[in-house]
Amino acid sequence: MDTTVTDTRLRARQAALIAAVKRELPTVASVVLGERFKSIDERRSDDGREYFALEDAQGGSASLWLDAIPMASGVISSTMTNTTTDQYVVQISDRLPSEFLTRVLAHEVGELIATRDRSSQGLAPVRENLLNQEPDIGNRHELSSRDHGRIAELNWLAARASEPTLAEEHQAEARADLSALLDRCGLRPVAPMADSERFTTESRAANRRYVVSNDLLSSDAKRLVATLAHPIEHLDPTDATALQASRDAALRAERQVEAFIGRREVTMPMPGYDQNGLPLPRDQLKAASVQWAEYRAQVSTRTEEAIEGQLAKGEFPTRRVVIGGGASLTGRDPDALLIDAAGRWHLDPGQGIVQSADQDRDLAQWMGVDPHSTVEHPGHRLPIDAVRIWEDQLATRGDVVNGHARLRLGRNGELLAEIQRPAEDGKEAPPPLWVACDGVPSIATGLTPEVVPGMPRGDDGVESRAEAVRLIDDRLRELEDEGLPHAGDLRTWLTDAERGGTDARTVLDVLKSSPLMEALTAGLGPGKARIDNCFGALAATGKWETAREEAPGRALLGDEVAENRFDARKTKDWVVAGSGGTGVANAEIILTQNPDAHVTVIGAPPPSALRHQVQFPAMEKAYGGPDEKRLTFITARLGAIETYWDEEAEETRFQIAYEEGEGKNIQRKVVRAGGYVASLGRTNPLPPALQVLANEVRDRSGEISGDLQFDKDDQYIGYGLTFTVDGKEHRVDVDGAASWQLPREIFAPESGLQQQLNEMGLRGLPSETGNAAPGFSPVARQSALRARAVAAAQAGDESAVQRRSTIPERWRRPNLASESAAEMETATETETETDAPGGDPASATPPQREAQPRQQPPTAERTPSAPTPDRPEPTTPTPDRPASTTPTPDRAAPDIPLWEVGMRPRGTPGAPRPTTQQPQQLPPDHERPGPGLGVGD
Repeated sequence: MDTTVTDTRLRARQAALIAAVKRELPTVASVVLGERFKSIDERRSDDGREYFALEDAQGGSASLWLDAIPMASGVISSTMTNTTTDQYVVQISDRLPSEFLTRVLAHEVGELIATRDRSSQGLAPVRENLLNQEPDIGNRHELSSRDHGRIAELNWLAARASEPTLAEEHQAEARADLSALLDRCGLRPVAPMADSERFTTESRAANRRYVVSNDLLSSDAKRLVATLAHPIEHLDPTDATALQASRDAALRAERQVEAFIGRREVTMPMPGYDQNGLPLPRDQLKAASVQWAEYRAQVSTRTEEAIEGQLAKGEFPTRRVVIGGGASLTGRDPDALLIDAAGRWHLDPGQGIVQSADQDRDLAQWMGVDPHSTVEHPGHRLPIDAVRIWEDQLATRGDVVNGHARLRLGRNGELLAEIQRPAEDGKEAPPPLWVACDGVPSIATGLTPEVVPGMPRGDDGVESRAEAVRLIDDRLRELEDEGLPHAGDLRTWLTDAERGGTDARTVLDVLKSSPLMEALTAGLGPGKARIDNCFGALAATGKWETAREEAPGRALLGDEVAENRFDARKTKDWVVAGSGGTGVANAEIILTQNPDAHVTVIGAPPPSALRHQVQFPAMEKAYGGPDEKRLTFITARLGAIETYWDEEAEETRFQIAYEEGEGKNIQRKVVRAGGYVASLGRTNPLPPALQVLANEVRDRSGEISGDLQFDKDDQYIGYGLTFTVDGKEHRVDVDGAASWQLPREIFAPESGLQQQLNEMGLRGLPSETGNAAPGFSPVARQSALRARAVAAAQAGDESAVQRRSTIPERWRRPNLASESAAEMETATETETETDAPGGDPASATPPQREAQPRQQPPTAERTPSAPTPDRPEPTTPTPDRPASTTPTPDRAAPDIPLWEVGMRPRGTPGAPRPTTQQPQQLPPDHERPGPGLGVGD
């Protein structure tokens, strides 16, 4: 089936699911909360989005934001918990059949209420789930948030089974589903009674679980559990037959999953855990981060020496290459050579990530770490030392060089990585290392550079000096092709000046004094504005360069503050231009490092997401209140930076002009300060690791093209670039935060693709989560999904990585008002009958059987049949453990996180559990044998 048709129908399904949520959520919430339920009202935000305001009888309240979006295989729902501002985002898969919606909602509401209750008491979450099929639970007696979700499911199914207005068939379905869920909750022994030892152990565990859960079960659930929570041998024939069918289906699905995944023993401790599989104590994080940094340096030295040794023999190492780290290390290929300078979070002088442990709880799934173990309160920010430990431990799972790298073309057109290592103790930097790239290199070098003040904005905007030079170069090429004298010479000079680092003032002077100046803008029509803005961009850059020269160390880009490459005590009064996340973080760093400083933040109103983070409200309270008055916010528009000589202070200072108000009410004002930090947003260039390669390709008359990359489930996993030169093609993939800023020289601004990408990111991570797509936890998820898709592609699945020229249609928010509910449901039913999971028309299994098949009391027609290769018998799913179908290379078992398939004990979502296979290793003792380079393999 045509992809466009499939996407349209999936958007119709999204609309249908959202409409169903609006109808059903009040009933679901009342059943899940029971006597605690007070009210739930539909509200609308300032930007037109609908949400629900939930109140309980104990005086608590929460905002519920719900959406139906594309989700990864094996995931049917997800809840993002922002306990900082009591915002909870519940997302469901747009492939979820509507008949399973209420049960999924029940689970998610039960889980988020439990999370809210626990966080309000300052309690860390329970790491291990009690309601599972472990035969022996020891003395454990606490319920996790997932356990609360399962109890909510039991209560909902019991209400359905006892609802007199429902048809008997639907009551029986709910009863059978509840009975099957008792198995997975461990509330019934599954061992045969003849196996007395196992049966006794499981019975004791089931009884303990029942005692712990009993007070949370509704009266209907208690009645049904009392009837059904018995050995299958003691159930009545109808219930026993339904249960056996469910168990048979579950066993078949489990075997299929295991056949695909296989089993591997854990060979190293998980990030942030000790040799016993327990989280590192908080008071040991600082010391452990130092030890891991030292160990990482040792691994880097050994890797460098191995490369140097092979180069000395005249042998060229050939390796898979990854450039950059950060949260993208979740997708770290242990067999690849990692080249990463340990920047950003290793340099940041701030308190830590701006989100709380609750807000970043998904790191347990994607990175395998326990964020809550690093904080005293679940609402506190994640400390910087913990982040450094996680990154260093992931980095040292294979060969690593602490340095920077850039890709280059070899003499024969091969792709090389030139590795630059930093100088130590004032010494000259060692010569570069060279490695030939095997396969497709991956770039994850983090956030792109920031905008210089005064850059032209709008539809014809130019964001940087580099873009201005590129556009003027293109225009000069046109004039050269038209035969205009000296156009080629000027173009050559301009290219050399840009690559050689000539200052923008000189470049602008040369261009303006050129006899070609008039020709550059002649006959362009609407395109003249863009060329004019190129000169405006060069002028703004020139003023910035002048300011940095006249006030060294006091005219800074935000990243210089974030990476601690400045002295906050150089002046007492600072202006931060830009009120986004980086600007606010920079203000906090300055205020923390200089107790005498006052900071004025000037820019647009702070983004909504900041209000839902931990950092911003706390900083406003600490520094902007009547007692401190060290922090001021001004909502205004800024111009280019200006300097003046202060006679009294005998120094150069900054004069920042800005405009407040709109239309006829605009007021022009000026603020003066001794320090200026530009945090005005990010530019969209090629990553630094690719800029030289791009120049070399263009110098050889080659071409560069790009595409967006998605996995089979339409999850964004970065963008790809193809460098075509001398009859060869070199592919490079860009991952992580850098992948959310599309280079404008490849993806033209007028295409609107960057805006579409931004909107997709915002839909997947609404502002109410306090997070954003390029953030630490979201990047960890993206990189884990990318690693899975790339591994499947390398295993021969050509469709595992989807290359697209645009955003999938189903990521566009549906217009609920444009279609009637009947039309939505019709579209949903049609798509269900014709389209396969993942949009593959070759499969005969409809999506509802993949996502969450329903077990019904068997009849002569419904008795489960033997599975066939193209139609496996599914098991009854739950929101935390969806049904499995025949695994394909891009799918992992639903209860195994994708950050390391096959490397974690099964059964406990989230952080890894202790295992006997882990080596006895705390943060490294520096005596452990270093990794082998494996060059040439």
